[in-house]
Amino acid sequence: MHATNNGAGPTPAGERIVSIDVLRGFALLGILTMNISMFCMLEAVFFNPEAAGPLSGLDAVVWWLGQLLCSYKFMTIFSMLFGAGVVLMYERRDAAGLRSAGLHYRRMAGLLVIGLIHAYALWYGDILVSYAVCGLWVFLLRRRGPILLIVLGLGFLGIGSGISLLSGWSYAYWPAEAQADMSLLFNPPTEVLADETAAYRGGWLAQMSHRVPASIKMHTVTFLFYLLWRVTGLMLLGMGLMKLGVLNGQASRRAYLGLIVSAILLGVPLIVWGLIQYPASARATVSYVFIGSQYNYWGSVLLALGYVGVIMLVCRGGVPRVLGPLAAVGRTALTNYIGQTVICTLLFYGTVHNLGWFGRVSWTAQVGVVVAVWALQVGLSVWWLKRFRMGPLEAAWRWASYGKRPTMLRA
Repeated sequence: MHATNNGAGPTPAGERIVSIDVLRGFALLGILTMNISMFCMLEAVFFNPEAAGPLSGLDAVVWWLGQLLCSYKFMTIFSMLFGAGVVLMYERRDAAGLRSAGLHYRRMAGLLVIGLIHAYALWYGDILVSYAVCGLWVFLLRRRGPILLIVLGLGFLGIGSGISLLSGWSYAYWPAEAQADMSLLFNPPTEVLADETAAYRGGWLAQMSHRVPASIKMHTVTFLFYLLWRVTGLMLLGMGLMKLGVLNGQASRRAYLGLIVSAILLGVPLIVWGLIQYPASARATVSYVFIGSQYNYWGSVLLALGYVGVIMLVCRGGVPRVLGPLAAVGRTALTNYIGQTVICTLLFYGTVHNLGWFGRVSWTAQVGVVVAVWALQVGLSVWWLKRFRMGPLEAAWRWASYGKRPTMLRA
């Protein structure tokens, strides 16, 4: 499923680990199932699905299944694969007698620039900035053994979980003003919701009134109290699993079956129990957001590893032809990630140059949009890679990282 080269430059297409491309493509498409509501609905919906209105009927079923099968799972896989990529790059260059630190930090700098443009110009939900920042220090642990990396990864995840639990348990003792601010974040007043809706149904400059403050919050408070620990933990976990051969299809069949069984017997019940605990009222409570979310926080890791087990078993002995399109998506993951934003903002934002569907698409209708975007991105990825060696943003990122313009056209 893979070969090696001398490590002097970007990995040629023929020397890629195709099973990882398939897994990355699977994760990239799956991420849209979590992000779609952030594109077309109010920011508060991320914590409180009824901030945009009552949740009932088929919409409730779609939301419930999304929380069970999708929410956090694909971001978990994508983050672990980022850590796996750090190990791959280091080991390949080390085997060739080349240094990797300079290249890695240039890659992170390039990713940071792309992420900042993405966040402040297009969409506040960007994850690339967090990847670039966390990638700076996980690289320092690249030589550590797999068990230590996994233990450290679980430790970072545990710190993030502890912060959330402590926040929930101590909430009753917060100053009244702090409690009121937090409650408003999850249950904004009507005028705040109206302002956000008006901003995203307006032009690009009007959207900045929400996008910029939301991005700043994402890169400060949300990063320090959540993303720093979650993303770092998952990257370290991915580095350890890569060294054990789990993420590149080299682990035993028994190991992958173990991941699948753990997902079914532990991960699914844990997430389901958390959903059962969800407040019956239409308004999310602060205590549930902090404490009740922990069921999915940990259950999503188990279910994501179950997905990894399924993909790697299917790819065992060679990637099936039917999964070739997923590999194409995985090879152009950066382009497709930004591409999802471009497509969705064209659909949901604006009133003149775009369709302006923001706030007008139900949970059930979002499924149709997701499937349509998947079909478009799979088709474009396959078409593009028949003609070019890599995606356009991958080429720009590599040019910035290696200081040499990559060859795009196929011979």
